[in-house]
Order: sequence, then C-alpha cells, then structure tokens
Amino acid sequence: MTKRNGKLNLTQKQKAFRKALKAAPFIGLTLVSGLAVAAEKESSKGVWQAGLALATVDAAYKGRNRDNYVFPVLGYESERLYFRGIELGYRLLSSRSQELAIVSGIGGKRFDPKKNNNAELQQLDKRDFRLETGLKFTQRTPYGRFTAESRVNVRDFDTGYQSTLGYFYSFSPSPRQWQLGPRLDVSYVSGSYTDYFYGISQAEAGRSGLSAYDSNSSWNVAISLEGFVRLNERWSLAGTIKRSFLDDAIRNSPMTEGSHANSAFIIINYRL
Repeated sequence: MTKRNGKLNLTQKQKAFRKALKAAPFIGLTLVSGLAVAAEKESSKGVWQAGLALATVDAAYKGRNRDNYVFPVLGYESERLYFRGIELGYRLLSSRSQELAIVSGIGGKRFDPKKNNNAELQQLDKRDFRLETGLKFTQRTPYGRFTAESRVNVRDFDTGYQSTLGYFYSFSPSPRQWQLGPRLDVSYVSGSYTDYFYGISQAEAGRSGLSAYDSNSSWNVAISLEGFVRLNERWSLAGTIKRSFLDDAIRNSPMTEGSHANSAFIIINYRL
C-alpha cells in the first residue's frame, strides 16, 4: 500500500474491498443502534435484531450538502461479543457499571469528488471510509454514561488516529423501555487523520487551482440528542440528531465551508 500526503493509493484487491464498504453505514449509527441493542442486554443474552436505517450525513465539504442513505442493519448482543450497526466489539471487562472492549468499525466520513458539485473539488483525490480498531471504556453512573475510546486506521496506521471522550444522560426512569437525552463528545484528531480528509497535496493543487494545504491536529466538539423507544415486545425505534463543531484545522481547509457539520439517523428494529 502506498500513500501520498496521508491519502491512499489502493491496489485492485483493496479497491474491491473499498467498494464493498460503500454500502455500509456510519459510526454515528453505532451510537443509536447501541441504545436499541444494549437495552436488551440486562434481560437476555444472545439477542439478535434486524432493521432498516435512514441516515443523512454532512462532512462540511464545499459543493456537497449531504449524503443520504437507506440500508439494512443487524445487531447482536451477548455477554462478551456484540455487533451494533457497523461496530464489532468484544468485552474484556464487563459489569453493571463498567465495560472495556476491543472495538472495530468503519469510520463515518468520506469524500467522493465524482459526487461533488464544485469544479475545483472534483479534481481532488477520493478519501474513502476508514477501517478502524481500538479500545473503548464505558463507565455507567447515576449521573449518566461516560465513554473514552481511541481508534486507528488498520488499513494504514500512518493515516492517524482519533480519541474521544463522551457523556450521555438519559431522562428515562425505565431505560429498558425508552431513553431520551443529550450527548456530548470531545474528540482529538491527529494531524495525519485530519489531513487524510481535508488536506490538499501539491499535485492536487496543480490540478484543481486550490492552494495546497497540510492540516494540523484538531479538537472537535459534538452535541446530539439520542432516543430509543420499545414499541412492543418485538419492535423498537431509535434515532439521533447531531451537530459537530469543527476546529480551525478543518475550517481553514480550501475543501470546506462553514463551522459545523450535521448528521441524523433513524432506525426501526425487529427483535428476532
């Protein structure tokens, strides 16, 4: 595998794998489906769910307002192993209050110049989904749920990493029946990671007329509203609305516009 300014030049096998990933959902979906599937954890083991998800994602690129998706989802929850949307996890430590897991999933961002309406950005290289793995720690308290995680791109470790601290508070007195509450995430994104999605190489600058740009590391804050409701014994509904506030390292890129990015997901699940 070769790399230019943090961006990948893929072999034919890697291109085929990348095409298979295009149909996959995003990391934000993991948060929503996590509410729906994890709600089953305390009452059952080995629970399967299947459903349908609708998603809209904005990465703050010029010439492209958002990407809209409709796709099937699958969830599984057992004592150690779980699968939520696009996150596969194995719990190394698990109790009612704490959890430490090895996690793998698909990073929820990409840039496709062929689908962009900006003539300059159409000349840039494609930046596809990342296949990420790392560790995730969860602490449940009477005051909410705290999370800490860090992930790297296993397709190319040189394209950086992202670490996130999160907090979710549910207003529900019956979390197995319904949940609704705010979530706050603070993420540190390494320079190589930010540059992969928002940097512009000298070669790209020559083709597009845009200025070359090497991005630094960034701190990004996201706020969201997440919810889950059990409609009956089999059916449940989950969703989230999220706004991410972008660091100057991203806002200063010639590829972007605006100071924030929005996303929303809704999932209807059926317990098998």
